[in-house]
Amino acid sequence: MIPVRLTLRQFFSYERAVLDFSNLHTACICGDNGAGKSALLEALTWGIWGQCRVSVEDHLIRQGATEAQVEVIYQSFAQTYRILRSRSLNGQGSLEWQIQTGQGWRSLTQKGIRATQQAIQTQLRLDYNTFINSAYLRQGRADEFTLKRPGDRKRLLAEMLELQQYERLAEQCREQFRTAKLQVELYQKQLDRQTAQLQQQQQIQTEFEALHAQQVQLEAAQDSDRHLLEAVKARDRRCQQAQQQQDWQQQQLETLRATLQQTESQWRQQRQRRQDLQQSIDRAATIEAGDRQYRQIAQQVEQLQQQFQQRQTLLQAQQDLQTQIAAREHQQSLALHKLQTQLEQLEHTQAADRAIVAEGDRIASAVASYRQAQANLTRLDRLQAKAAPLLAQQQTYQSAIERDRDRLLARQETLHQQVSEAQQMAQHQQVAQAVAEIETQLEELHKLRVYQQRVLEKGQERRALVQQLQERQRSLQREWQRLEDRSRQLQSPGQACPLCEQALEGDRRTAVFTKQQVQQEDVSEQIWVIREQLAVSDREIELLQTEYRDLSEQLAPFDRQLEQQGRLRQQLEASQQQTEQVQLWQAELEEIDAILAARTYAFSARSHLAAVDAALAQLNYNDKDHALCRSEVERWRWAAFKQSELRKARQRLDRTRAAIADCCSQIATLNAPTQAQNREIVQLAQQLSQVRERFACIPYDETAHQQLQQQLKALQQWRSQAEALQQAREQLPQCTAACAELEQLLHTHRQALSDCQQRLDAAQRELAELDRSAPCAATASATEFETAIGQRRKTLDRILSQLGAKQQQLRQFETLEQDRADTTQQLAQFRRQLQVYRELARAYGSNGIPALIIETVLPELEAEANQILGRLTHHQLHLQFITQRSSRHKGKIIDTLDIAIADPRGTRPYETYSGGEAFRINFAIRLALSRLLAQRSGASLQTLAIDEGFGSQDGAGRDHLVSAINAVADDFSCILAITHIPSLRDRFPSRIQVSRTASGSHLEVLN
Repeated sequence: MIPVRLTLRQFFSYERAVLDFSNLHTACICGDNGAGKSALLEALTWGIWGQCRVSVEDHLIRQGATEAQVEVIYQSFAQTYRILRSRSLNGQGSLEWQIQTGQGWRSLTQKGIRATQQAIQTQLRLDYNTFINSAYLRQGRADEFTLKRPGDRKRLLAEMLELQQYERLAEQCREQFRTAKLQVELYQKQLDRQTAQLQQQQQIQTEFEALHAQQVQLEAAQDSDRHLLEAVKARDRRCQQAQQQQDWQQQQLETLRATLQQTESQWRQQRQRRQDLQQSIDRAATIEAGDRQYRQIAQQVEQLQQQFQQRQTLLQAQQDLQTQIAAREHQQSLALHKLQTQLEQLEHTQAADRAIVAEGDRIASAVASYRQAQANLTRLDRLQAKAAPLLAQQQTYQSAIERDRDRLLARQETLHQQVSEAQQMAQHQQVAQAVAEIETQLEELHKLRVYQQRVLEKGQERRALVQQLQERQRSLQREWQRLEDRSRQLQSPGQACPLCEQALEGDRRTAVFTKQQVQQEDVSEQIWVIREQLAVSDREIELLQTEYRDLSEQLAPFDRQLEQQGRLRQQLEASQQQTEQVQLWQAELEEIDAILAARTYAFSARSHLAAVDAALAQLNYNDKDHALCRSEVERWRWAAFKQSELRKARQRLDRTRAAIADCCSQIATLNAPTQAQNREIVQLAQQLSQVRERFACIPYDETAHQQLQQQLKALQQWRSQAEALQQAREQLPQCTAACAELEQLLHTHRQALSDCQQRLDAAQRELAELDRSAPCAATASATEFETAIGQRRKTLDRILSQLGAKQQQLRQFETLEQDRADTTQQLAQFRRQLQVYRELARAYGSNGIPALIIETVLPELEAEANQILGRLTHHQLHLQFITQRSSRHKGKIIDTLDIAIADPRGTRPYETYSGGEAFRINFAIRLALSRLLAQRSGASLQTLAIDEGFGSQDGAGRDHLVSAINAVADDFSCILAITHIPSLRDRFPSRIQVSRTASGSHLEVLN
């Protein structure tokens, strides 16, 4: 990935900034602390991977802004890409990815930001973690790779080498292994099942014959029971028919009863209706009088309603005529205003066209100049098309020559510095003499150290003796206290012996007491002796401690002189190696001097450059003349537009004159209205006057109309009663006839009900006679037969089902042998696949091919890192990668990636080194990683970024870092180093100056 251009908008402290990398190879980003130097690299990583040093993306938006945008244009695998990424305060973001083609930028954006980001990483073959752990030394995180745990460090190195593909292959093999294993288990189970089934063939044949015999017996018994059941069912059918006849008669009886009840209900309803109609007819006089009054008032209301409708019609006609008169007047006014506006526009257009036509001669002269300039530009464009490839080749060859010269100059400066440093360090005799003196002093100090160890051991012996004496003293004190207690007991009269608990009297008490006194004095004497011994031991321990401290003071320089001995020995060995190395460096310097003096470097590029220069001279193409010609074309380009406007203006003048004359005529017509227009308005006025006269002649009283409507509403009931009276007079004869018919029908239904009851009694008597003639056991016997036949039918069905299953199993046994052979063949095939995928998964696993690749790469990485580290530390430090170590369990080896660092004093942990030394170690490893990955085809790391780190170095250390950067410059297309140290600005060929102002951070590229 090679950056081409970086554009920032509202990002961190930048309001807007553009950084062009096209002319930058090795550049220094400098400025004051907090000016915004690191923000440029953070914008590069955020633009490409969407990640930077902030944990909350809203914090990267500049204060006061609502949205941050970053545009990154980069080259990768000979293609140019562009990434547009934005983030707003509302949490919304966008990501656009494009590729440059001959027709412009073509979008490669996927569906969603996550999918697009994954596509970018796939194309780069590089993720964010790999970039910041190899090619980007972030501020304060230069030890990102070194401080990781060994397992994570090894995993990260595998990701840098793109060994994940082997893990994917291993996972696929493991998946195939699991599939094959599952198939083996399935086929093995199938084979076992087939074998077990074949063993059951004889048993199934025996069961089939037994079931067939049982089927024959059951079918014979079933036929016998069916004959008996038919006889019983014939007797039961006669009883059933008699029962059905009785049920039908009972149903007919119930139906007749329901019909009789319904007819009685209808008769009562008709009789009640006839009474109601007769009552309505009795009130006929009163209803007819109210109805006559209702019709009279309704006629009056209808006349008033007609008058109201006539008035409304005349009012509407009056409004329509008034509207027509106003519309005629308004229409005339609008037409006049429109024509006046149109006339003004036409006059303005005519004046503008006349002004353009007046400039015709000047425009024609300018057009001639424009055409001449355009012809010259076309000629120069053709020359440029021929010269462009030659100019590109010229730039390429010049860059190649400059790179070779810069590489030789950088190598010459490095060799001069190394020779000078080696000559300053070439003090072999002095170092050898110093080593001898140090060894003599160390021998004397070693003897003192042995004597000190003996003093320490003697002091430890005295302390052990003191502990024993103190323990003996405490034991004797307890014994003396016990004897003292006994003596006090013996002094008390009548007290028994404390040992045997017998009574003591006279001389016996005196003898026991005296014996106790002697023992107590003996214990006291032993206590005094131990105290004397303790005092003597304390004095000896004090003397030994004093002597030990004196010896420690004498041995204080031992460690320092031991370290000095290691350094001097290392210097002695380095001095011997430097003598040989200086000779090689001097020979290489002479060769470089000869090449630079004779200018024999980049011979092929120089010869090609001469040919390109000759071709350019023959073409006689000049960029300045081309630019001036472009300016001339742009200066006269207005004439082409003016010529088109002139042609259009001449065409418009004639049309404009005719349009102006037409507008004036129409305006004159509107200002002097015709006799027909006046006659139309007069007719409308006359019609309006006639409508107003007719309206005044209509005698309409609105109050009387409302009163009559209220009276009509109050008399509305007489209208409905009159209609009901008319219906009653019409329906009374029909209702009387219906009552007579219903009375006759009631008599008929009562007679039918009596006949049906007689038939039901006869059916009940017939059924009782059949029940008495048929024995009660007949029904029970039919039920038993049906139950037995049903149970036997179920048994036969089950036996037939079992017989079918047995026959199917016997037919399956015929093909089971062939299936078992096929299964055996498939099982053998999957077992072979199982073994193959097991071996492949082991080979593609972390301990297989990836481990071998890492083991192959690590020596190269170690050699490269040591080469850089040696130049940074005068070969005082040496590192080693350790890939295996022993575990706590005996005989077990653990895969790891430890880093061992050795100096003249021996091997020490990384954490014990100072900040400057630690940064040199980290820089050497990270630079070696970047250089290694840049040389391998798997990853395309062509950019190196170093954020600070120079501040932890002294002057010589900074010089070594700059020399190391220049030495690897040819391996990278772009190297960026951030520093705030002024003395380092001039050590880089290009400089990006960053400054902080009130409006934000600004940058300037200085070459």
